[in-house]
Amino acid sequence: MKSLIALASMLVTASAFATTAVYTDYAQVLGAIKLDNACITDSKVKSISPVTVCTKMESTTVGHGGEEGTHTEWSCVESESRDLAYSRTFDKSVCLKYAPVNEASSGECLKWGTTSVTMPATIKVRTETTHGEATTSKVTWFSFPACN
Repeated sequence: MKSLIALASMLVTASAFATTAVYTDYAQVLGAIKLDNACITDSKVKSISPVTVCTKMESTTVGHGGEEGTHTEWSCVESESRDLAYSRTFDKSVCLKYAPVNEASSGECLKWGTTSVTMPATIKVRTETTHGEATTSKVTWFSFPACN
């Protein structure tokens, strides 16, 4: 019984220190809009509810020089709620020409260019949860609702 209580205690402690991160290939399109607050039209991704955005930043120099040096930290001093909207279409860097795969090359890109890409209505989302040194990853599909 004591070992069961100790195991339950460790699980609760480990979950309290877990961090979760969400990744998509379209972060540059979503900007400050979170997935659960996003809807789409034919050409835009929009926030369903207003989003708090920083409108004024101030810098502070931290440190006293010497061996540690100094660095600048930025903090938001003014913010406001806004309805956000971004274009679903963006330019993406792509490889236009690859080197042939052989003993001297692993097929690296020889020439880069850009192409216009439109974020689809359904995207792949990767969620990573870290518990100490262990990380679990889950891939799901997310479909944006249409904006009203």
